Amino acid sequence: MTVSNLPERSPSVTQESPASRLTITVAVMLAVVMQVLDLTIVNVALTYMRGSLHANSDQITWVLTSYMVANVIILPLTGLLVERYGQRNIMLWSVVGFVISSVLCGQSHSLLEVVLWRFLQGIFGASLAPVGQTIMLGAYPSNKRGQAMAILGMGIMLGPILGPTLGGYLTDTLSWRWVFYVNIPFGILAFLMMQTVPDGGKSTTPRPVDWTGFALMAVGLGSLQGVLSLGDQDNWFSSRTIIILTICAILGMLFFVWRSLSVKYPVVDLRLLKDRNLSIGSMGIGIFGLALFGTMVILPIMLETLMHYEAFTAGLVMAPQGIGAMLAMMLAGRLLGRGVNPRNIVLVGVIFGAIGTYFTTLYSLGISMAWLIWPSFIRGIGFGLVTIPLFTLAFMTLKKSQQAEGSGIFNLMRTLGGSIGIAIVSTVTSQETQVGWNQMGGFINPFNPAFSHYLAAAGMTENPTTWRVLGNVVLYSQANMRGTLDAFVLVFYGFLVMIPLIIFLKKPPADSAPPTHLKLSK
Repeated sequence: MTVSNLPERSPSVTQESPASRLTITVAVMLAVVMQVLDLTIVNVALTYMRGSLHANSDQITWVLTSYMVANVIILPLTGLLVERYGQRNIMLWSVVGFVISSVLCGQSHSLLEVVLWRFLQGIFGASLAPVGQTIMLGAYPSNKRGQAMAILGMGIMLGPILGPTLGGYLTDTLSWRWVFYVNIPFGILAFLMMQTVPDGGKSTTPRPVDWTGFALMAVGLGSLQGVLSLGDQDNWFSSRTIIILTICAILGMLFFVWRSLSVKYPVVDLRLLKDRNLSIGSMGIGIFGLALFGTMVILPIMLETLMHYEAFTAGLVMAPQGIGAMLAMMLAGRLLGRGVNPRNIVLVGVIFGAIGTYFTTLYSLGISMAWLIWPSFIRGIGFGLVTIPLFTLAFMTLKKSQQAEGSGIFNLMRTLGGSIGIAIVSTVTSQETQVGWNQMGGFINPFNPAFSHYLAAAGMTENPTTWRVLGNVVLYSQANMRGTLDAFVLVFYGFLVMIPLIIFLKKPPADSAPPTHLKLSK
């Protein structure tokens, strides 16, 4: 059992009425989908925003970076915020702040304005997913917790998958500002329905705020996110800015860990990571975030840039991955409710994810749409089977009073894993593309007999036009495809790395009932 200095909090009230549970579920889903959707919906609008805001390609990435930096700073504070203000108040304030900052983003007329309001949007949106998870755990009886997490997991998966498609449609038909305005109806409905959510988690004697620890955490996590977001475009450690941010990240995190373990009431209770399931589960969800968000970066670029699909068509091709994930989540919820070992479900999910990703490593520029769809569906099944059982395993041995803070740490690792995945995948793709360009370009010379036969068969002669066509069409497409395939290989190995982690997770009790300290109060 984990030892923690957290004061006890008032528990959430279990909702006996199915109607009440439905209202709570819809309210939490709306809030979570709204927040998760913003992780990817803005990506497709960056090109349009760059021209409207008079920014270059490097500057416009701060629209994404500022949001992610705010997210990773606030996420670990979830337990502290719930302890002081309660679950319902945090959700209500977060929804209102998120919607207002979304409107301000849409109204912006300069890059500085958008970056500022995106940072504010990230602050308010950070707590929505972890607090929503805690509310769902309190609203459902223990024997239906797997079903509750499956429903919420569908919302968490739906956001990144629908984001590019919805963002492309809104940008093409209206303007880039509507990728922010679309949050308004979600937010209004979530706020109105959230009024019925029972409050819980608030402590009568909240711990004092460790401002020194908070400052160290903000510097460490903020700098780390800056390195991950800007590293690829700044050529990593050849940039003085990246070197400075890396030093700040290392020193900030080291002193933050030391501070958290040496004071009585840390801003984030890292002692929770003594719980083996939470620590290993957080590592697993981090690797899962790498696979999920890494895939969501690779596929749209490949479909739109190399295979010349329109944004909306690319989104439809990627939709089977989301369908597979949602079906698998519903299945996982039912299996958990029937007492199936969640470790076995996660293992099957990892195998499905690895198989679906392996087939993508065999792609070429001439593949049909069917070869894009069914591996994505298989990979989606893997995503769905991993998410809910892994969450269940991670929280299986935590006390009720520790769930909010544990959820913050768990979701932080998911977000950081996604950031690391995006950074690594982008770097591998760009570097291996350059390697492929150099290697294949070395064969294009008049002294290569195979090259001469190729020109003769194509009815081409050696002239400047031929060199331009070969460079811009053949080499560009083939080299980029090679870099993309190498990135898929990385994601494939990411799934394999999860297998030994699953083995070290504690088994659930012999019966399907959760431990005593996880049973929800009536």
